[in-house]
Amino acid sequence: GGDADVAAYLLTDAGWKLRAGVESCLRAARGGRVGEGPWRVLLEGAEHAGAEAAERTEEAVLADAEASGDPKAKSRGRRDAAEAAKRAGRRQRTESLDLGLALCGMWARDLAAVAEGLPELAYNVDRVDELSADAGGLDPVAARKAGERILDTRARLRVNVSEELALESLFYRLEDLLS
Repeated sequence: GGDADVAAYLLTDAGWKLRAGVESCLRAARGGRVGEGPWRVLLEGAEHAGAEAAERTEEAVLADAEASGDPKAKSRGRRDAAEAAKRAGRRQRTESLDLGLALCGMWARDLAAVAEGLPELAYNVDRVDELSADAGGLDPVAARKAGERILDTRARLRVNVSEELALESLFYRLEDLLS
């Protein structure tokens, strides 16, 4: 989509794992296998990303407090580090889930394009063969509606709904549309 930072991330091991998880979620919806909980891979990836961000933030804040040499700053630094780590972890978790859902939306959009016979419009140009296999017999209107539901879920995550319930609900609705 033109974002160099996202593109660089998607080339990392974590990015490849996220992308594979997105594809497996939509394939589960398409194949009527949502009962297996395919969205959990997105939640686990987000949890891991959040924990890493929290750890990095806590270490940085503690290092700054230690460098000051002031005993009160060190004590305050531990408290500040815990709070900053919690905020950073939550922010990264939300961003990771948002990226996962953005990729789900792009996959649904690409499924619609391929189902319409326009694979050249796919964002996932390196996965056109997989998209073609996934789009076989798919109603393009259903794929577009799936994309709309994904966008709706992304918007609801920003207002602090339960992430797991939102994803579970989303993928059951996608299964109804796509299978």
